[in-house]
Amino acid sequence: MFEIKYSDLAGRIGVLHTNHGKIETPSFVPVIHPVKQTIPAKKIKEIGFDVVITNAYITMKRLEEKARKNGIHKIIKYDSSIMTDSGGYQVLEYGEVDVKPPAMAKFEMDIMTDFAIPLDKPTGFGLSKKQAKEYVDHTLKVCKTTIKNKKNNGQIWIGPIQGSEHPELVKRSTNELINMGYQMLALGSPVEFMESYEYKLLAEMIIAAKKNIPTSIPLHLFGAGHPLTIPLAVALGCDTFDSASYMLYAKHDRVITEDGTRRLEELEYFPFDCEVSSRYKPKELLAMKKEERTDQIALFNLYSIKAEVDRVKQAIREGRLWEYTMKKARAHPKLFETIDVILNNTKFLQDGTPKFKEKAIFLFGPEDQYRPEIRRYHEYVKKFRTKKKIVVITKDPMIKPVFTSYDYKKLRRKFKDADLVQFCNYNPFLGIIPIEISDVFPASHYVMSRKEFEPEKFPTFLEVWNGFFSKNKFDSVYLPKNDSFLQYYKKFIPKGITKKQIIE
Repeated sequence: MFEIKYSDLAGRIGVLHTNHGKIETPSFVPVIHPVKQTIPAKKIKEIGFDVVITNAYITMKRLEEKARKNGIHKIIKYDSSIMTDSGGYQVLEYGEVDVKPPAMAKFEMDIMTDFAIPLDKPTGFGLSKKQAKEYVDHTLKVCKTTIKNKKNNGQIWIGPIQGSEHPELVKRSTNELINMGYQMLALGSPVEFMESYEYKLLAEMIIAAKKNIPTSIPLHLFGAGHPLTIPLAVALGCDTFDSASYMLYAKHDRVITEDGTRRLEELEYFPFDCEVSSRYKPKELLAMKKEERTDQIALFNLYSIKAEVDRVKQAIREGRLWEYTMKKARAHPKLFETIDVILNNTKFLQDGTPKFKEKAIFLFGPEDQYRPEIRRYHEYVKKFRTKKKIVVITKDPMIKPVFTSYDYKKLRRKFKDADLVQFCNYNPFLGIIPIEISDVFPASHYVMSRKEFEPEKFPTFLEVWNGFFSKNKFDSVYLPKNDSFLQYYKKFIPKGITKKQIIE
């Protein structure tokens, strides 16, 4: 059902196979109203969206017999993959709906949606742990009955993960849904997180679920439709995500841009070119009647979201999802808080990050010492062993690999028995770089900001430093006299090792 082509961090470019074709992930899933949709589904497909989501509950209430007879694809006039929300959003908004879960599940099977979701009870945001547990218990009970009674007709049933800001409930919900046999999972209740700008809680919720999901099972995120949250969601492992944001923002004359939303009246120029911006200027849209203007803004918003998804895919393909996610995190102070969640989970993010990449990685500031490629290299250094008794540590030269550089050859000439000396370079991010593994990715495959970094801000350097000296028994260590960074770490050299200076 799901094949992975490329990955970086926990993000993947993959292919989902459904009854109505293939979907390349990461994929944004636009919300289509089954009755009041003003932008035709056909137009949405032309823009490049291979899957949409519509509301099965509203369809049942308004068009039940027609939908059972003709199927959901003819109802919304869309011939590619369709996902249906069973009414969970209405439950979240109004507390309950007047249909039972078994009846809704049968309706979703009858209308032959490609992705079906059981009628769950979303936990929302702000519930006590006790009440959230009751909602999780209810949802799991419904999901168990639904998956047991499903038909083997090619439909993909999505298990809704509940638990909200209670990670132990999210973990339990995830594991039980997997054990029930769900082929795909969806993280419920994030809309209220995002409306409250609780992006850090959202990131923690995604991580709590994703750490317990096998690689072969794709993860959907409900209600994520803003370019600021898309890179974060993908980097943490979400494969698909739906939203009606393109239309909801448009109804309030709000335009989705790469780094936020803007009121139409604030724009002198559109930030990129598409069929809307090439035809109209912002002031010309303002002069339109409300209904026409709303549809044009909604179209622009769809193009904007599509462009963002494509930028994220390109970042995955180039192995630059870390750089892109960090850049986007700086677009909003509340989004910036999510960096801590990423840094605290780099061990988990290593699994999807390739061991070798075609392009050099970029190193900007202290947060980059935690990126998966760097942390993996730290592990190589900690395992490095030598029987040599003299170690020389100097700054990493610009020429890579180091052993091809003039600086290294010049340094060797300073020592009579150079073959008995352990030569190492260093930089604040990678830590100590033994010459023997100086060509292992990314030791020779990085571009670093040329600035003076404060040594106190690089705890991983000390971690590698201590590990390197504890595993190797040196009699003496040579350090450059004028290197303030290394002079700071001089005090961490184990007792009994003679400290000497290199004559520069």
